[in-house]
Amino acid sequence: NELWRELRHLHIGQALPVVTDKAKRLFERFNSIKNKGAGDKTHMTDMKSMLNQMPNYKREEQNCTAFVQLAEDCYNLYNSGTAVKQIVHLEQELATGLNEKGEPIDSKMSGCVSVFVNSPSGDGLLYTPYEKLRVLILYLLNKMKMGDPMKGESLSRLITRADIKNEGEAVQTIKKMGIDIIGDLQNKRDVPPRRNGHQEDTFVTSRWVPVVQDIMDAVLIDRKLDAKSYPHVARESQASSDVDMDVKSLRGQGTRQPAIAAGRNTGPKLIIFVMGSLSYAEMRCAHNASRRNNQMRFGHEVIIGSDMILTPEKYIDELVKLQ
Repeated sequence: NELWRELRHLHIGQALPVVTDKAKRLFERFNSIKNKGAGDKTHMTDMKSMLNQMPNYKREEQNCTAFVQLAEDCYNLYNSGTAVKQIVHLEQELATGLNEKGEPIDSKMSGCVSVFVNSPSGDGLLYTPYEKLRVLILYLLNKMKMGDPMKGESLSRLITRADIKNEGEAVQTIKKMGIDIIGDLQNKRDVPPRRNGHQEDTFVTSRWVPVVQDIMDAVLIDRKLDAKSYPHVARESQASSDVDMDVKSLRGQGTRQPAIAAGRNTGPKLIIFVMGSLSYAEMRCAHNASRRNNQMRFGHEVIIGSDMILTPEKYIDELVKLQ
């Protein structure tokens, strides 16, 4: 399905105009076929050609119709009066630490209050336990970042108030994974600083960029990896500060442009394997990086893989069950 290949990594705000435009052009083409067929001087060869086009038209029509319906379903869910729209905006603020205007979020994070209360809030919405837990995790991480960690009785009361006692055990699981979420972890993981200025058109509802994008940009744009974050690579390359990624292929010298086969870059490759799991957002990063590099001389194709694909719901489910 070529339409699926074209749309699969697009934000819905980008995908809908593409589908609408294709449907419009398909309708115009169909009318052109009908008008030709209605003429008195239609030759048999023209009629045969038109008949041959009809099956292709039907397939394209079905594809366009399916994607238009899918987009409409997503929009209807987003604007249905459920908690989806509010959760999406709140999670983006908590994940990035910035509001929609690019300003630091309020230290009180008042938008979380309506999620944690165990009754319809002022906006009349009810939130699922998993939605509450996702917001709680982001809330605690932001409290840590602001130097005001929540723990002990305060955290227990919040979990009880939100009525997520069972799901709240995931907070302890996160600690065991080496993530300092409530300020009492002694052996903390080193977290590399995030990179700014990603080459992406961002939407209000998808402003957070996965960390794997930083790795791709470091290799493909800076041509270097930080030796502190990648010490094993640094030792092998005997680099003192940064790891030089400007490596030539062993398959021969030359200056030819990488071949493009079926929309795929067949030039040099950047291969990333993520142990544990991979999200759809991270897959999208790899797709977009490959697409951008297709336009460049000796552009890399980015291949990303893992042992499993993990959705947000599955991730929370695993956190709750993990001992």
